This record gives sequence, C-alpha cells and structure tokens, in this order.
Amino acid sequence: MKHIHFDTISSTQDHLIENCNDYTKDFLVSAKHQSHGRGRSINKWDSYENSLAFSFTLKPAEVLTLTSLEIALLIIKYVKNDSIKLKWPNDILTSDYKKCGGILIQLINNTAIVGVGLNWGKSADRTDQAYKTQKGVLSSELKLTDTDFEDLPMNIYNYILSHRMSSLEIINQWNENCVHLGKQVSIIDGKDEQKGLFKGIGPAGEAILEIDTKEIKIFSGSLIIN
Repeated sequence: MKHIHFDTISSTQDHLIENCNDYTKDFLVSAKHQSHGRGRSINKWDSYENSLAFSFTLKPAEVLTLTSLEIALLIIKYVKNDSIKLKWPNDILTSDYKKCGGILIQLINNTAIVGVGLNWGKSADRTDQAYKTQKGVLSSELKLTDTDFEDLPMNIYNYILSHRMSSLEIINQWNENCVHLGKQVSIIDGKDEQKGLFKGIGPAGEAILEIDTKEIKIFSGSLIIN
C-alpha cells in the first residue's frame, strides 16, 4: 500500500486523483486538516479538530452501485459502536440521526476513488456553519492525537481491503443497520420528491419506498427522515 499523509491539504481526493499513476494499486491519502473537502453534489465537508479526512483507491463491489453502501457498512463494523447506523445512500449517523460521516465516490478507469470524512471525536461547534443534519460523533470521549490522524485512516483502509463483502451480504447487513428502516422518509432528486415508508434497499442499492400500498424503487437522491 502507498500511503501519503499531510498536515494540511486542500482535498485528499483531488490529490489522489492528480498523483495516482496506477489506479489498480492500493493508494491512500490522509490529512489532519482538509481545507476544501467535498461532499455529494455541491456540498462540502468541513474539517474539525477531531475529524478524519482520507481518500483511497478501491476495486468496486461486485455490483458497482453497492460500493458506497459497502464502504459505509465496513466503517461502522470497524468502529464497533451499536449506536452508529447507516442512512441511504452513503451517510453514517448516530441512532438519534446526527451525522458523523459521509462517503464520496468517483469512478476512474474502473477504479473507485473513495473520499471519506468522519467526525471521530467531539469537536467544538462553529457558529458560522449551518447544516441540514446535526453533527454527531463516532466516539464522544476520544480526542485524536497527531499519530491517530495518520494511523486510523490506514487501519480503516486495511480493514476495508481485507473484509470485502458479497452483494447479498451488503444488502442484508446494510438493511440491518439502517437507522430509518420502516420509517417515513422523503427522497429529493432535483425538483422531484417522493414520500413514503422506507422498506430497505434492493439488489442495486436502490431505495425501496412504499407509497399508497405500492412499492417503488429510487436510485438517486437525498433522503430526509420525516
């Protein structure tokens, strides 16, 4: 594995993409502080004093669209905290719906370029920031050391590489760890909004909603727990 660690960087994902010569090799980029981290769509991911920011190359899951769900699932398995759950399609939440992690994937040369942001320990809130979802943490008692910012991403990446899952395992275990399974949700994709009962994910990782006794499949969008 190639691992490059920075004290400060604009974006771990951008650096990986710009400096990766062979996408078939295991390559990890981590940073103590990320000044321009990216989230889904036009969103950004802010760095806090106890948050992790890292990006890595990965062979996609057997079903390409299950890749981000598999990574989120493996991260919470690594954390081993029963109060940490999953939100469709690629967020990590506490059981009381506070966001403590997100995943962003780009596909280049049939390789997944994965960006991960995790609120690992408790950090002071910023009065100049407003979020749709409250900020949660994976471990409220833990304060990261300088060594942790480098070692934890490497340990998580190694765990992911050595614990890849079949499609059936991803689907079943993701549903078991979904924070909003059986709850009323809204999924917004552009100007389109669907509201219904979240029944789980399907074979491609699509959301299955029950609306007026009918089940519909939704393949993209942002989910809000009602």
